[in-house]
Amino acid sequence: MCRQSRNYKKRKLVRTVAFLAAFFLSAAVMGKGFYLLASKCISVFAQEDGDRGAAEPVDDRTSGEKPVFTKVERNGWIVAIDPGHGGEDDGCYREGVSEAHVNLELARALSEKLQALGFETVMLREDNETLPSLEERVTEAAKAGAHIFVSIHQNAYDGTESGVSGIETWYCDTLADSGRLAQLIHEGAVQRTGAVDRGVQETDELYVVRNASMPACLIETAFLSDPAERNAITSKAYQDKLVEGMAEGIDAFFK
Repeated sequence: MCRQSRNYKKRKLVRTVAFLAAFFLSAAVMGKGFYLLASKCISVFAQEDGDRGAAEPVDDRTSGEKPVFTKVERNGWIVAIDPGHGGEDDGCYREGVSEAHVNLELARALSEKLQALGFETVMLREDNETLPSLEERVTEAAKAGAHIFVSIHQNAYDGTESGVSGIETWYCDTLADSGRLAQLIHEGAVQRTGAVDRGVQETDELYVVRNASMPACLIETAFLSDPAERNAITSKAYQDKLVEGMAEGIDAFFK
């Protein structure tokens, strides 16, 4: 090692000791104001020493504002989206409207929305011709390394009571955080659409939410048996509101 390099190291060591002394003295004297001053001093000191590494994000916790959830922070989170039914299984079918088709439309829109936000998605049914088994759906989600599982369905009512409509969401309490996931997605969907809130309910009878290996929920987004809601769920404007609300719930879950 040359003499010039050794001298530089010595000077740097002296500066470091002096800086640390000033650092702790400032802490004792300035109290609450110390955090901001120290942050600035550290930044200046690092720049003077030639440290040109990537800047750390600012988290000024004294401001009282919530940190911004940037697109970068969503990278790596994988959402498995399950459009219920498919193939020869239409699900519930009313007045020419197939549940399987509506489910796929919503799933595709949700996938696009989440990808735009920075999430990764895996579609567990890509078209209306195929019908993956329930076991295949949860297995595929696990293979993809999905962090959450969201199954999309439509509802129907065959009783004599009129005006049965709204959104309801199901989960199984054997899976950690499934209840919170269901609640957040449900709240987002109801708030955005203004639909009747039929609540979040626990069950162990739905295969995909019971057997998924990650937090999972199943949302029934509309009653195809109700004419008004059937017309709404087949319109792009309403679907956009619904997808926006569901995406907001998923976003909130990862925060």
